Amino acid sequence: MRFIGLITDYGYGYYSGVLKAVIKGVNEGVEVIDIDHEIPGFNVIAGAYIVRVSYYWLPKGSIIVAVVDPGVGGSRKAIAVEAGDYVFVGPDNGLLYPAIVAEGFKRGVELLPGKVSKLVRSKFKGKAGEEWALSATFHGRDLFGPAAALLTLGYSLGELGVPIGFNDIERLDIEYVEPQGLSYRVKVVYIDRFGNTVLSCKPQQIGFSLEGEYEIGAGGRTFRVSPAVKFSDVREGELLLYVNSFNFMELAVNRGSASQKLGLRVGDTITIRPLNRF
Repeated sequence: MRFIGLITDYGYGYYSGVLKAVIKGVNEGVEVIDIDHEIPGFNVIAGAYIVRVSYYWLPKGSIIVAVVDPGVGGSRKAIAVEAGDYVFVGPDNGLLYPAIVAEGFKRGVELLPGKVSKLVRSKFKGKAGEEWALSATFHGRDLFGPAAALLTLGYSLGELGVPIGFNDIERLDIEYVEPQGLSYRVKVVYIDRFGNTVLSCKPQQIGFSLEGEYEIGAGGRTFRVSPAVKFSDVREGELLLYVNSFNFMELAVNRGSASQKLGLRVGDTITIRPLNRF
């Protein structure tokens, strides 16, 4: 038995429920794990971060279906890629790229709806399989989920599409650091429901230290922030800069919202400058 992990911006409503139902309709025995269905709508950068930091908690051999797809029905490709110990299935809009790079590309295909639908009709145990068709707006249900389920039944990537190479995949980098004198320019890649704000850098990329303070430049304003290990290292309502549990730098407010305090959204660029380092 293989596992399928789901990451979407569908929300926990009938879209995500139908996606799981279709997967089970193709392979009743597969284990489906909801990783996150609350990626901010259309936000490919935030989705790419969640895919990158989540996939390796699944057992080796698992398949990750990720769908944050504002270009659904358009010219973007649908892909399935084996990388390292995992397979990633979803739209080719950069969403899967950081995870594929982290694992190491092995082989991939552009999914062909005709090939997938033909196999689905032969395997699907629900009534919908009698007239399987690709909708223009729900490729999670009609293409990505079924393709992943078929792979758990032993079908090969080549049976689902045509080969692509690593350089054919849309690139999107969630690690971005630009040194500027004594400062670093970085981007916001994710904001959780607490307002904790993930930055596009690892601690070693900015020489993070618990000594001294930092100055954050955001939206034309500057903020002093203390480096910390945990939230309670600063007083309630104060900013902190710390290494999050996935080894990315993150801004937070103890019992508050860093994104609100600094006026930040995903995709924004900020500066980090160490103060009183020596």
